[in-house]
Amino acid sequence: MLTNSVDITADCFAHLCKMHGQSMFRFNVDLWQDYKFAWNHDGFLFQDPTGRTLSSEDVSSCLWRRPSFWQAAKWREIDENSRQSTEAELYSIFRELSEWARARKKLRLIEPMAGRRVGRLAQMRVAKDFFAVPDWSVGWGYRRPEGKVMVKRFAPEPLGSQRDLFISVQSVEAERLSPSYPWLTQEIGKGDRDATVLFVNGVCFGFEMELTREELGVEDWRTLNLVESSRWRPWNLSNTLSDLINCFMKRLGLRFGRLDFLKTGEEVTFLEVNPNGQFAWLDDSVTFSLHQAVLTAALDPASTIMGDECVLEATS
Repeated sequence: MLTNSVDITADCFAHLCKMHGQSMFRFNVDLWQDYKFAWNHDGFLFQDPTGRTLSSEDVSSCLWRRPSFWQAAKWREIDENSRQSTEAELYSIFRELSEWARARKKLRLIEPMAGRRVGRLAQMRVAKDFFAVPDWSVGWGYRRPEGKVMVKRFAPEPLGSQRDLFISVQSVEAERLSPSYPWLTQEIGKGDRDATVLFVNGVCFGFEMELTREELGVEDWRTLNLVESSRWRPWNLSNTLSDLINCFMKRLGLRFGRLDFLKTGEEVTFLEVNPNGQFAWLDDSVTFSLHQAVLTAALDPASTIMGDECVLEATS
């Protein structure tokens, strides 16, 4: 499992694997200097800080969880340029590892580069064939019409030496946006309540916020940046909606993702899909049923990432 040391979902996977007698080797990217690694034409060998080893011959499944330096403690560094260049080299090695696993049909459930292959614009274009979708706009060099819009980022994670959240989901007056920046804006969606669906290889797990947007006093719950303290409850999806989500994810070529919606009654508006979305905050802290479902899927050959996944858009 490729991840980092602050990934609580990986912690839960490790616990479940131990409970079920399933062996697992975890590589924490932010602690890379505490590991040993060698790879040549004969194969590769990992050794973790405890002395446990993993050879390429031992790998039966590979899960790209969250091999990210973001939110992880800084590793020992010389200077900022050295840190950034080293991280870039490490990411390249991880991509090579995932491609090695894919070529041997061992890469499971989560497609490493899906966040770039299935970008925000592609997913919204395809989503219009299945759901109501707020209008969106991206560009620079002009003043936008007056009115409130949601500002979103293209990049999946914050960038920059300080890992600052330069752009986060927020509502702004469109006319205040500088024309010299490549803004992505979205019309504020219509709906009473935020909802989210974890999609795990054809199975949908739905949740909705107990409080409406009006009760929360926000136009988008993500602006609160407090998912851990937000109160969610199970949402029983209709068969029709589950079928639509399955068809949508198939068109995107995704086996996993977390989809965000707005809902009023049974009517939903699509906001976005995160191809490697977090879900720990939605799970039951006793049964860990979501983690168990994801782990089971990650070990199932039916969730194999083949490498020919593509976004199927209508050409008209």
